[in-house]
Amino acid sequence: MRKLLFIVVLIAVVFALTSAFADTFQVTAEKPGVQVPPLGLSYENFNGQTAGTVLGGGTFTTTYGGSQYQGDYTGSLLWFGANAYGGAGGSGVFPEVLSGNSYNIAISALGGAPAANYFGLWFSALDIGSQLQFYNNSTLLFSFTPASFIALVGPCNGSNPYCGNPNNGADSGEQFAYLNFWDSNGSFNKIVVSELSNCPPCGFESDNHTVRYLTNGPGGLPIPTTPEPSSVLMLGTGLLGMTGVLRRKLNR
Repeated sequence: MRKLLFIVVLIAVVFALTSAFADTFQVTAEKPGVQVPPLGLSYENFNGQTAGTVLGGGTFTTTYGGSQYQGDYTGSLLWFGANAYGGAGGSGVFPEVLSGNSYNIAISALGGAPAANYFGLWFSALDIGSQLQFYNNSTLLFSFTPASFIALVGPCNGSNPYCGNPNNGADSGEQFAYLNFWDSNGSFNKIVVSELSNCPPCGFESDNHTVRYLTNGPGGLPIPTTPEPSSVLMLGTGLLGMTGVLRRKLNR
């Protein structure tokens, strides 16, 4: 009986681990100072928007420079003109979300294109509350936090080329990098961009977004990824419950 219990639980663990880690995200950074996506991909630079305005209850829609992917932006999104913290190339307009708020990017594949598995953005002026989350419908696949960003490009210690705005030399204490997010064995259709910190006027600034399907990774400086804590927690809870049920059944 005990051997049977062990075998059944072992099979369940293997199956659950395979499910929990079904999507593997590879995150890379382009070289310091690069502010556009790799591989010559077209992108949305947001320069058609009006600085100083709020998206409010409306929707901003883009096809990322005429790609087969559409992004619908909704939520607490503000448009800012280029400044010390954002605006690729040192000009134009960029989206920002302030402390305690977020905006969503709903992604659609057009004309029979495969579901998206790549997202790129110039992630500027990192602060302690900037977070990206990737979803497939309501399932959270991957979270990218400030700690992940620092692990990728390093801390600001006075000599890090990723620190400081490459367009004007401002904000030397925060990281600026073009980041690539590639789901190597799955896809996503929603991204949540959040600023979680309580340090007004903290904000999540970015620019030059693009979405695609890639068959190979985009290259760049890599970072090892980790599973979602929520997946691990649910896995452990579920297995404990399963073990209890099997024990009761086998003891009858």
